[in-house]
Amino acid sequence: MQFFGRFCGRNILVSPLDWGLGHAARMVPVVRFLSQKNRVIVVCGPNAREFLDAELPNIEIITINDSAIRYPAHRITIFTMLSWLPVLTVNAIREHFFIKRIIQKQGIDTVISDNRYGLIFRRIECYFVTHQVFPKLPVGFGAVEKILGALHRIYLQRFKTCLIPDFETGFSLSGDLAGNRVGDNPKFQRVGILSRFCNYPQNNNKVYDLLILISGQESQRTIFERYLLNYIKDSNKRIFLVRGVPENTPPLSPFNNVVFKNMLTSDALAAAITSSKLVICRSGYSTILDLVALNTSAILIPTPGQTEQEYLARHLEGWGGFKSSLQ
Repeated sequence: MQFFGRFCGRNILVSPLDWGLGHAARMVPVVRFLSQKNRVIVVCGPNAREFLDAELPNIEIITINDSAIRYPAHRITIFTMLSWLPVLTVNAIREHFFIKRIIQKQGIDTVISDNRYGLIFRRIECYFVTHQVFPKLPVGFGAVEKILGALHRIYLQRFKTCLIPDFETGFSLSGDLAGNRVGDNPKFQRVGILSRFCNYPQNNNKVYDLLILISGQESQRTIFERYLLNYIKDSNKRIFLVRGVPENTPPLSPFNNVVFKNMLTSDALAAAITSSKLVICRSGYSTILDLVALNTSAILIPTPGQTEQEYLARHLEGWGGFKSSLQ
């Protein structure tokens, strides 16, 4: 949190992308730290609102409604990504003007955006949080990847600083997505591990043989869940499965030695991770940050076709005890 220590006595607006809970989760420690010496307001989508209300009970939170990205049941392709561009553009324009009104009304002087591209404002210090400075495209689109990547970095440099959640020095969790390739460019700065679980106590009492963490967008979340249920249905292991769905979702009935939970609080999740012999989860970057903060490895299973997760699973194979597998 050393980078954020420079902020004192400010009116700060923090806004994570509402694209799964990962972006919101890694902003929790940032908001907690900043709120010690600053006034902080959070703007988030409805999917993250319930989570952040529980994590940040003393912080003012404002809901913004984004148009949803549709994930296919099949593998994500370059054409899937291209179909997202109009929605992402509309969301960026909408969020810009929505938050501009909040800035004017609340006297905001600093904005921290986690992957919300529309949050650039004149006479305001605007920071952008991402682990994808060099986005990955599917195999066969290397030339397009270079062109789009160059345009992406030009845009990111319009922010005061692009903040990369990664070890400040040495091995880079984000690898070629960011940390290994930004060099000494002052516009891009590695700011350390952003996780709710930094400094969380270790637990040597292993209650579960296997912890399964399911996350991500539909319909791939449900497909992943069905695969895993079929895999564990005849197991005699002690298994804890967290579905990653809202609490009001109809629960699954427990069977054998399997315990199901729709969602866990931060403390309960950290306790589950540290009390499990083995963890299986998606290779989402925020999940990886949490595991590293808890000094825990896992079997990483990327969402099919999600090039960022596929790269991270390959990149971390063998480091810190991480393994990877295709779905």
